[in-house]
Amino acid sequence: MKDIVWGNFTQQELDQQYDQTTLVPNTNELTKFDSQDSAEIRTNLECIQNISYGPTVTERLDFFPVATKCAPVVIYHHGGAWTRFNKDQCSYVAPPFVAAGINVLVLDFASAPKVSLDEIVRQNRAAVAWAWHNADKYKWDRDKIHCIGHSSGGHVSAMMLVTDWEGDYGLSMNTIKSVTTCSGIYELEPVRLSYRNTYLDLTEQAAIRNSPIRRIPKNDIPITMAWGTGELDEFQRQSKEFSAAWAAAGHTVNSFVLNELNHFQVSREIINPNYPVLANILKNIAR
Repeated sequence: MKDIVWGNFTQQELDQQYDQTTLVPNTNELTKFDSQDSAEIRTNLECIQNISYGPTVTERLDFFPVATKCAPVVIYHHGGAWTRFNKDQCSYVAPPFVAAGINVLVLDFASAPKVSLDEIVRQNRAAVAWAWHNADKYKWDRDKIHCIGHSSGGHVSAMMLVTDWEGDYGLSMNTIKSVTTCSGIYELEPVRLSYRNTYLDLTEQAAIRNSPIRRIPKNDIPITMAWGTGELDEFQRQSKEFSAAWAAAGHTVNSFVLNELNHFQVSREIINPNYPVLANILKNIAR
């Protein structure tokens, strides 16, 4: 009889379900391409680099501005299993939004195990609050802030949805006008039970606190979700269940299942004009 840890998974099976290399062994090759592409984009687009949004050296961002004053601003929360990658590998998200007249902020933030998941989420929340307070300085519209994230960044962007902006930051509960969360994790308990907890060190309470599916807010913020059929079963389940929970609360969600795309391909295709995901993101921004 199998020793079940979560769902129908043994410990080994659960660990495999949260290890992207089991399906995509060439992750280093893909991330190298992202870095090279992003470096070229920073030379071709106007980019103000390394703006500080918080007290630590990792709390910084790159700003891709547009000429129009009071245009919307998109904040990109990068992925990387909460342990790796940085803004320099993610400038590739900027071109389609800049072309649409939308400012882009690409964030850096600290990683585990150097800091806790609570601190990672706090830094990303601080960046959103910073964007609101600095709208006049950088000439974007503080009432048109939108968040996008993929993978662990999808988790982080979903955590922006469930933030108490009013109680914790003195801002409106509708500070964020839309969120795009792709290939993310929304229930942290299986993560806590998997090998990933060797670097996240989540307690049961921390897993609950950082599980957006357990904290669906009353206010409706429209979200765009996407995931690939070539992703790990657990990642697909996480996305399906969060999408269903958001809809069950009476909120607006548009979900896109990208045929045959793996986890890392999704991160690029959500901004591909040939896919419907980008069109839906732009529709939500234009609302």
